[in-house]
Amino acid sequence: MVVFIALIAVLVLSLAAAALLRSTDTAGVISGNAAFKQAATSIADTGAERAFNALPTLAEADADVANKYYRLMQAVDANGVPNTINWGSVPCYDHEGGVAAISCTDESLYRVQYVIDRLCATAPAKTDPLTLLTSKCVAGQPFSAGGNAGDDNNSHAQTTNIFGSLTPPPATRPTIHYRVTVRVLGPRNTSSIVQTTIELPFG
Repeated sequence: MVVFIALIAVLVLSLAAAALLRSTDTAGVISGNAAFKQAATSIADTGAERAFNALPTLAEADADVANKYYRLMQAVDANGVPNTINWGSVPCYDHEGGVAAISCTDESLYRVQYVIDRLCATAPAKTDPLTLLTSKCVAGQPFSAGGNAGDDNNSHAQTTNIFGSLTPPPATRPTIHYRVTVRVLGPRNTSSIVQTTIELPFG
């Protein structure tokens, strides 16, 4: 009888130990996945910076560029992500500022992709006054209305400083907004999508 009870006790202890090991392993996997997700979200900043640097040239050309730039606002899914993007055809870049594209299938790396769409329902003309421009696009006031010229804390002043080739903008030049969608792929099938909006002089 004692041996029988002892065997039951050993079985119960074995099951408890197995459950504890499984719980510990699951917690480790969840923690690791959360860390990869957080890293991917942080790395999305590098994709936004790439888009920021490429946008002046793309906007000046005013033409669609496959898998990179849309001159009109794209339809979005329930999460607000343009559903016309074919991510399989969008180039991947590393998160360290490398110029050349990298393989999108190397799962050991963080791979950064970005797509820009201009927030205009109808293509604007550079001669459009602000009232007409706002009926076609998500547009803003001229830079002269954005704050004091020497105030580096307002968005107009900062955009002017960064896009040096476009300065100084005319006092009546309105702005147009552009949506940047960045996707970061990482280890363990990690995927993170981040969006930001950039304001740029137009006209």
